[in-house]
Amino acid sequence: MGRFKRQFFALGGLIVFELDQRIAEQLTQVSLGSSVQVRMSSSNAFAVTASTMVPLMQMFEMGGVYISASRGAVEIIQAFEAIGVDVSGIHFLDLVSSGVLGGTDVPYSNITFVDSPIMLESIMLRTLYTLRTVNNQRNFVFLDSVNALAIYNDDRMLAEYLHTFINTFRQREVLSVILNVPDQTPPLVLANLDTYCTDLVDRGQVVLL
Repeated sequence: MGRFKRQFFALGGLIVFELDQRIAEQLTQVSLGSSVQVRMSSSNAFAVTASTMVPLMQMFEMGGVYISASRGAVEIIQAFEAIGVDVSGIHFLDLVSSGVLGGTDVPYSNITFVDSPIMLESIMLRTLYTLRTVNNQRNFVFLDSVNALAIYNDDRMLAEYLHTFINTFRQREVLSVILNVPDQTPPLVLANLDTYCTDLVDRGQVVLL
């Protein structure tokens, strides 16, 4: 995948950035059933997200489930639309919008809502159910993000859940991609990700412009 510029709107301004080709190159080394920890910073979160998602969809022709714990799914979909990326083939599991008045009244059919980020078991069951309904031969589960889940869940419980999460999809040969902002993620949770994930994409200190 070559480097190419995309434009998207954020905070009312037009930002131009290049998708990070190094992330695409790293992803060529992973296999179905792998678990990839993607570290980012608050300042480059969408650039890293897009640089990971786009090659999975376009280079490897994968589909799957995007679990949005940091922002509502509509905001994420519209950010991709603004840079010309079609994500209509991806199903979004929105953990945020049910708590917002009118948040579930959306114009997209590829969004399912979970009432609260605390409902970890429900998140897993909804994801597994959705994967059974898709037609793609190769799928991923994209968790955005661990530090958002850490706001609502006990550190040890979340660490144990992520272990189960990774192993569940590994057994089903589904690629799991787990995003986090390291300085906003509890040390116990981060240590478990380091132990259980098979691959690491580290953009936690790199600002993509």
